[in-house]
Amino acid sequence: MKTNLKKVYSKLPNKKLNLKSKKVALGLLDEISYEYGDLVEEIDRLSYLVDEFLPKEFAKLDNAYQLLTDVLENNTENIIYYDDVAQDEETIRIIRQNAEVIGIGADELFPNIDNYESELERLRVLSDQFESAVRMFSTY
Repeated sequence: MKTNLKKVYSKLPNKKLNLKSKKVALGLLDEISYEYGDLVEEIDRLSYLVDEFLPKEFAKLDNAYQLLTDVLENNTENIIYYDDVAQDEETIRIIRQNAEVIGIGADELFPNIDNYESELERLRVLSDQFESAVRMFSTY
């Protein structure tokens, strides 16, 4: 039996296995940042952002920017500003004086004069807010 065992051993390759180097090589797997499945998930998420989400959202941003440019810079809504009618306050003051001189109510000369004055004030406030939006937009 001993001879058979020697025969078997003699047929085996006489190479040393360097198990330490194999251990080091296997230890490198611990330095991989992501498991394969997690890496694929992260890449898929980035792919969605790059291929679908960002183009869609940038298109929305472009549309919003164009609309804001049209309204705030190009006045496509053709709005009036307080400055366009500011002289009306002086005219209303004169109407009130004249009405007093002739002894009638100012609203008899100018129906809704009080409401008109209130609307002028509202227009002044809104014009200021609009101009503020124009300034804010110019800094974007």
